[in-house]
This record gives sequence, C-alpha cells and structure tokens, in this order.
Amino acid sequence: MNNLSLVGKYLLMGILVLITFSACQTDQKKDFAVVDATLTTDTLENEFAKAFQIIHHHTFLEINIIDPDSKVVLNSYKVAKTDEPINGMFPNNMESVVAMSATQVGMLRKLNLEEKITGVSNYKYLCNPVSNSMVAEVGDFGMSDPEAFVAVNPDIILYSGFNDEAPILSKLAQANLKTFKIFEWKETHPMGRAEWIMVYGALFHKEKEAKAIFEEIKSNYYAITDKLKLTKKGPSVFAGTYFGDVFNVPAGESYMAQLFKDANINYVYAKTKGTGSLSLSLEEVITNNKESEYWLNAGVSSKNDLLKQSQKFELLESVRLGKLYTYFNNTNCFWENSPVEPHKILEDLGKIFHPDLFEESELTFYELLP
Repeated sequence: MNNLSLVGKYLLMGILVLITFSACQTDQKKDFAVVDATLTTDTLENEFAKAFQIIHHHTFLEINIIDPDSKVVLNSYKVAKTDEPINGMFPNNMESVVAMSATQVGMLRKLNLEEKITGVSNYKYLCNPVSNSMVAEVGDFGMSDPEAFVAVNPDIILYSGFNDEAPILSKLAQANLKTFKIFEWKETHPMGRAEWIMVYGALFHKEKEAKAIFEEIKSNYYAITDKLKLTKKGPSVFAGTYFGDVFNVPAGESYMAQLFKDANINYVYAKTKGTGSLSLSLEEVITNNKESEYWLNAGVSSKNDLLKQSQKFELLESVRLGKLYTYFNNTNCFWENSPVEPHKILEDLGKIFHPDLFEESELTFYELLP
C-alpha cells in the first residue's frame, strides 16, 4: 500500500470517528435537555409575605409553609399540574374545599372559587351565606368529629395551624383526607396577609388572577398611605380588649400596629417590642391612657357593656368623650374580608383620624361604639 492510500485510510477513519463522536454529543445534549426540563424550578419571590414559598416544578407546584421567626419550613405540599394522579399530591382540579376559618372563605370568594366550598366550621362565622346550598357544618377544628369531614370527602381541608397537635389532624390523615395549613395570620404586614391570595391562586391554578388582585390591593393600599402621609399625626390612641383581668393590646411590631403606622396614627404602644399582643393589667392601661383621646378595638357592643366590665374605664378620656371605635359589631365581615381588603381598614382609620382627606365618611368595618 502506497503512502497516499495509507493517508486516505487514516483520513476516512478520522472522519468516521468525528461523525460518531458528534452523534454521541447530539444524543447526550438531547438527553440532557429532557432531564433539565424536568428538573427546572422557578421559585417565586414574595414582596411582603414571609410565611410561604411557591416553587414551580415541571409537573407540579410546591408550596412551603414557613415559620417567619425561625425561617424553618414547617410543611411542604405539592399540587399536580396534570390530570394524571400522583401519589401524595393535591389533584390538579380540586372541586371540594372545606374552609375552617372566615379568612379562607374571604380569599376563596375573592378568586371566584366560592362554589368549591363544601364545608365550613360554623355558619355563624360567615359574613354572608356561601352560595353553595350544600355546604356542610363540620364544627370547630379542635372539637370536630372526623366523620363530619369524611361525609363531605373534600379534596382539601384548609386550617389555620393554631394547634398542630390537635388530634383531629392525625384522624383526618388516617381517613386519607388532605389538610393544608394557612399561616396568613403570622404575617405582620397587612400586605403580607393580602399576598396569601397567591397561595390560593397556586392551589387552584389561578395564579394570574391572584396576581392581578394582589396588585390592585397594593395599589389601593399605598394610594391611601401616600395621602395619609401628608397629614400630621393626630391625637393619642390606644387599642385593645379587656378579657379575664388581662388587657390585650397590639404590640408595636404587630399587624394592627403596622396599620396604625400607615394610617399616621399616634399609637401609644407603637415603640413596644413583639409581633403579637401585650398582656397588660387593667391598672397599667388606665394609668398609661388617662389622657389618650381615642380607644380602638374594644371587644364589646356598646359603651354600657364596656362599663359593665369595669367602672374604672370612666377614668379614661376616650370613654368620657365617647371616642370609642370598634369592628366588634362587624366581626365576621372584618375577619372574612380584611386580609384581602387591608386598604379598606386603612381607609376607615383615615376617615376616623384624618376626616378632612376623605369626601365620603361612611366606614366599612369600624363604627362608633353606641
């Protein structure tokens, strides 16, 4: 064999090797692309909420419930994106929902999902009757009978997670009924609670609608906030409820305190620490608020009921002047709608303390205590 033939032979072998290598590379890239598409995730970033996380996977949604204080994931749920059943996941199309609190009913109504509600804890907690005439009462979560849930056989049971040791949870799991913890009450910013509409959107594949609703709420809320910034802080205000010899007032880093701040209110306990309530004695509250001009959120229906709790309240200027505002007579609607209507709470506060900024004086949630 001459040198030219030998060169041609090696050249042909080299071409074959390159073709084979390129084909393998093409196959590898193709295989990798398929695997990569399956593993791709997209974690949505929240603007305000700290107690949930939504992650998009290729075939399912992952929703993590987080303790805002410790940042620990307390519960992790998966929602299928396809109609094919996947073990342990919530189905793609959920048609039956048990909502254990009024807040959850309000969120579902806001997303036009009211027809999916097949069970509530108690009719008396609702602001308005639900449209589905077949909605069952299953009882309060801590004392309810699992058979009531089994009779409804819902796709999902929404509960607030106040007590994760409640025996009903294990009983529902034994009955193969899926629960979902709604932790919106742990949010300390009104817009953080409103942002939980995104969780409902994820559960029922209405994320675009949920996003549009949230953006509208945010726009309304900050339009009012900007208006209220233009005024000076009004007279001193305290808030709270007296019950069982303990006076509970919103701590300075709490949800209500944030509303007071955004309403440009001179809240007496604004600088206190804590995201929940301060438990004070009656004497402390009387001493600190003799000259406070307003009292918000007294948990009674009338001024007479307030004085029945303690005649010492007559020492307070707010009581003598009759400047007592509460949502107590409208409690059901407050708890059902306030998470998705924080701008209306803020507007109420604005109308009470900065009335010159608002043409319409009618209140949505609050009222002057009779």
